[in-house]
Amino acid sequence: KAKSQLYNEFRVGHFKSASCDQQQSCDFSVSGAVAANGNSTKPYSLRLVDGNSRCQGRLQVQRAGQDWTEVNPLEVPLSFGNRACAELDCGSALSLERKTVSTREAVGLDPHICLDSSLIDCFDSDTRSSDYSLELTCSDSVRLVGGRSLCSGSLQIQDQSLAQSWAGVCEGALDRRGAEVLCRELGCGAPLLQGALSPLGQTFHCEGNESKLMDCNRTRTGPETCPTLNLTCKEPLRLVGGASRCEGMVEAELRGEWRRVVAFGSWDLEAATAVCRGLDCGSAVSTEKRGGSDQSEVWGVYTYCMKKSSVRDCVYYDGSSDSLLQVICSGHQEAPEDGTGP
Repeated sequence: KAKSQLYNEFRVGHFKSASCDQQQSCDFSVSGAVAANGNSTKPYSLRLVDGNSRCQGRLQVQRAGQDWTEVNPLEVPLSFGNRACAELDCGSALSLERKTVSTREAVGLDPHICLDSSLIDCFDSDTRSSDYSLELTCSDSVRLVGGRSLCSGSLQIQDQSLAQSWAGVCEGALDRRGAEVLCRELGCGAPLLQGALSPLGQTFHCEGNESKLMDCNRTRTGPETCPTLNLTCKEPLRLVGGASRCEGMVEAELRGEWRRVVAFGSWDLEAATAVCRGLDCGSAVSTEKRGGSDQSEVWGVYTYCMKKSSVRDCVYYDGSSDSLLQVICSGHQEAPEDGTGP
């Protein structure tokens, strides 16, 4: 197992690594890479502006020799936001939101290219007028890395005592309540508990109602190195209207709002299995894509993306639709969802 280099002491509370003005309007930027002389070694820079912290705000891009430009939020999946958060040293993506602004030039994204290419290749070569901007919120000081999705991986934190570097967290550092706080902070579902989660020797002491893991009380660590804590949270998904929680119409939660999910791309058993896997419901037995009886606000999802990662990573804002997805999974036959959340 991977070993985490431990820091000498956890501190209580959250911190900010940059100051904002009294209106809490902050501009933070980062080049794609920085050479020893301070010059960017990549042909672009990213920044977040007009946000409440260094890791939240309107995303702008600057390409070599050009002005800062807004990013058009049309059909941008959360996986792109996650890559932008990583570039900004801001953890992982929590949400992408379309904001209305005065008409200005904006650069678009090609989500098909963006999935497998470098970040700069995601952006279109030309700009066009747009009335919208892309607001990105990142997790700032916590992240899960190396997992299949944004809701799984090895836990790392960034703390003032670490001189802004990221460090792994030991197995046993979280109990169930701590894991629940972390999964909720990352916009994911409940933790799938593993042997690594233990109340013995924990370094995070959470009451369970904290909004951020770094708000929990913490104590000193133990050994200098230890096995790294790996955590998997459930995807913020549910199947409603079926005979069990593993059967029904697909809904997803983003920014605290549950909506029906519609598919962009080929919807088949492989895509449906990504839903079942995210719910800890085995694999897909059958699935159907059809029109519903009402038109309502929906979340779109790129099927070619979710087959490689997860539904949450590939969700984007998609307006309204009457389309719906029905899935039956092979997994646990438990009580069905009642539509109020998992």
